[in-house]
Amino acid sequence: MKKFAAVISLLASTLVVPALAAAPASARCAPPGNEVIYVFTNKSFTYYPTNVHSDWAVFRRGGSITYSQTKTMQVSASMTATVSAEAGVVFAKASTSLGVTVGGSKSWTQQWSYSANVPADTQHKYRLHAYHYTANFSVMKKTFNGAPSVCNYQNSWKSYQRVTHAPAKASKNVWRLDKAAA
Repeated sequence: MKKFAAVISLLASTLVVPALAAAPASARCAPPGNEVIYVFTNKSFTYYPTNVHSDWAVFRRGGSITYSQTKTMQVSASMTATVSAEAGVVFAKASTSLGVTVGGSKSWTQQWSYSANVPADTQHKYRLHAYHYTANFSVMKKTFNGAPSVCNYQNSWKSYQRVTHAPAKASKNVWRLDKAAA
């Protein structure tokens, strides 16, 4: 009987040690990186029209439009109030995700000088127009919830927020002919 009691005592002590070594049930799990992350989806790039353009003209026999003027070119992103409140960090994180440095707006002054040939056309009018390289994307802010039952990132906003034509910080411009009914 003494042997049986000794074996039971030995078994009980080996079962208690692992149970004491386990973490308490209320312990938080650690985030895999930052407490707050931004997730970007629906990324696309386009050239967006700026405020720099010539006047409209009709070319009955064809010809060329020349634009030469010193003017401040401006492009501003369209975004929700939610994104606007955190614009600095959103655009910094977006630049990393997109591979292009973007911001909420870009404005610069210089001498713009461009020409383009226009076909003979009495049905349409034309103008020379500067377009700037921009990014469009949806963004969601996520905050890490370290509760043991969750231990994951959860959405901080009700839905993904859309940002359109966020201008590239580099001078990436193209000039195009706009065409409209005369």
